[in-house]
Amino acid sequence: MSLKRLLDIEGQNGVPGYSVQLFSNELEIEIVLAGKNIILIPEDERNLNIYKLFENNCDLFFCTTQKLDDFKFYPVPSFWIFAVDSIGNCFGTIGGAGSITDHEYPVGYVSKKGTHGKISNSLKEFLELVTFYPYWRDIIKYEQMEISYDLRGMEKRMEKNAHYLDSQQEIARILKLTRNPKSVELLKTNISYTSEFEVYCSKKEAQKLYKFCDISFKDVTSGKFEVSDSR
Repeated sequence: MSLKRLLDIEGQNGVPGYSVQLFSNELEIEIVLAGKNIILIPEDERNLNIYKLFENNCDLFFCTTQKLDDFKFYPVPSFWIFAVDSIGNCFGTIGGAGSITDHEYPVGYVSKKGTHGKISNSLKEFLELVTFYPYWRDIIKYEQMEISYDLRGMEKRMEKNAHYLDSQQEIARILKLTRNPKSVELLKTNISYTSEFEVYCSKKEAQKLYKFCDISFKDVTSGKFEVSDSR
């Protein structure tokens, strides 16, 4: 018999991983980590030019002083917020705290209205998208509204902006990014795919659909747990 339980790790930045498979009394138990955490840029790195470039060129503000209370939602599985933009979207890795060299955790978004979804398959893929395709937000909007759009026209408008192109190349140089010609198609595939990334207005709402474990992550990994119907 197989069971699925959620383990709330909100506010526990030291917890890695996506889910845990356990076996107890002939039961297969999948424990999925849920809740949000924030990845803050260390204070001694906040003045680095790369972050200013992302702010000015990509409308992407990496987290510095944000708090959990700034984000009024509860994600399943866990969502590790690393950036926001000027229109109220936040961005994070789904399931764990991914890095630019890590291809295990996809990147998703949650808007201020609660709309959400998967954007890319990894953090590096996301950074390539926002660096070389600044109109990616428009693509999401048009695709969701099923409105036709001129992709080449969007590209031509950006090609006329010399300052933008110079900053784009500087971002690419610093992070060793290259333009991926498949970025837009990957984005369209990701936003059209019904992912397992779900967002609720609160943990209480998630508890109406899922059963939670009354244990800590340390207890799970050490095997000190019991299966219950706790909500």
